[in-house]
Amino acid sequence: MARAALMWITLFVAAVVFLSSSSLQGGTPEKTQPLKGKTVNINNATEEELVKSVPLITLDLAKKIVKYRKENGAFQTFEELLQVEGINRNLLKRIKPFLLLEGIGGKDCTC
Repeated sequence: MARAALMWITLFVAAVVFLSSSSLQGGTPEKTQPLKGKTVNINNATEEELVKSVPLITLDLAKKIVKYRKENGAFQTFEELLQVEGINRNLLKRIKPFLLLEGIGGKDCTC
C-alpha cells in the first residue's frame, strides 16, 4: 500500500514539474499583439521617420540603417537590411510590413 502511494505521489510531482516547466518555457503558445506603425520608404526615410513609423526600430538602429544606406547606396532588397548591425531575420520579418523599397535602379526606374 505504501509503495502504491509513493508511486502516485511521484507521478503527481513529476506532472506538476513538467507542466510548470513547459509553461515557463513558452510551451503554451501565446498570441502576440500585432505591431502598429506606418509604412516608410527604406531608401529615403530619415532616422526620425524610421523611429516614429516603424515599430521595434530604436534611434540607434535607425542611425545604423541611414549610415549603411549613405555608405552603400540604396537598398536593393529587404534582405540587404541584414547587413546592418542589429537587424536579424526575426526582426526583419516583423518590421518588413512597414517598409517599402522605392527608388532603386536610378532616376529612370519606375519601381
